[in-house]
Amino acid sequence: MKQFKFQNKASIIRGIKEDKPKKKTNWDRIIYLLIFVGLFLSFIFYVIQRNISATANGEVITNRFDVKEAVDMKILQYFVQVGDTVKVGDTLFKFRTDFRDENDLNASISVSTPARSNDWLIREIALTRRNIQLNNIEINDLKTRIVKTEQEIERLKLEVYLDVYTPAVLKQQKMLLSDYKVALDKKNQEQSQLYIYLRQLEALLAQQQQQTAQATVVGNGGGGIESLDRYYLSPVDGIITQINTPVNSITYKKDVVLYITSFDKIYIKTYIPQHNLQYFKLGDVVRLRFYDGTPGKGIIKDLYVNTDLVPDEFRSIRGEKERTVIAEIYPVDEKERQHWLPYYQFSVKVIRYKF
Repeated sequence: MKQFKFQNKASIIRGIKEDKPKKKTNWDRIIYLLIFVGLFLSFIFYVIQRNISATANGEVITNRFDVKEAVDMKILQYFVQVGDTVKVGDTLFKFRTDFRDENDLNASISVSTPARSNDWLIREIALTRRNIQLNNIEINDLKTRIVKTEQEIERLKLEVYLDVYTPAVLKQQKMLLSDYKVALDKKNQEQSQLYIYLRQLEALLAQQQQQTAQATVVGNGGGGIESLDRYYLSPVDGIITQINTPVNSITYKKDVVLYITSFDKIYIKTYIPQHNLQYFKLGDVVRLRFYDGTPGKGIIKDLYVNTDLVPDEFRSIRGEKERTVIAEIYPVDEKERQHWLPYYQFSVKVIRYKF
């Protein structure tokens, strides 16, 4: 019988070598991971910042001049628009005060009328000068009281140290000194506005007198006519920030026609929460963050002891009254001052590091 022989060698199977499939990138997982890391880092940054810095809300404040008249007038034409920079003496608009007697835009009145219309200007100038003199008396009185109170505080410091008086007496004198300084600051601001108003009146009087002298008299005898048009000159340097009265509209007595923002004085009025008051001192340099994220620097020059109500836009809880301490922050230099100008009446975050 025929024997079978099995082959002992391993068989070789030839085939095609296949590559391992590439793993797809899971973009969803990466996006979720990035979002989680971002939220985690933001939380860590918030916790750190809350513990190493104290913050307060504020707004950029500048002197604002209200352009208005003591009589009713009709605006005929504006020579400026919102955002324009003006200098003292620049023509702002053309107007008429006797518009009720006109038949059309070319109406005229007797040449003797301007002389009578100047009477109120002369009286207003005299009254304004009198108010300036009275304010000077009050300002000098406040300065004297401040000096005496400061001397009294220095004397009380020693007597409190010797237990002659309690610290409450010294605190009362310090509060009185603060009240005097606040009153003096208000009087100085009022005096500044009176001087501006006086310059405005004097410029308007000179303008009307010049127009009266140059009036064209037409007709026989003294029955001449003069144009009713008047021109309002800017009494201050600044920027036109708002125009309230449209052309050919009437603005009534003492209504504001337009606003001129003067940048002679610019500062940040800051509302410091009472629990953060210990971190804000006179002379401290603080960091600022404006509404658009732009950074800045300022120095605390005024810190009032008395508390004040927080404006609605700065309250942490709407509808509830909050009281904070008021501070005034000024630019550290002229470059910083120029940087603040575009942020008039915008909110700003004030930051002071605790350590």
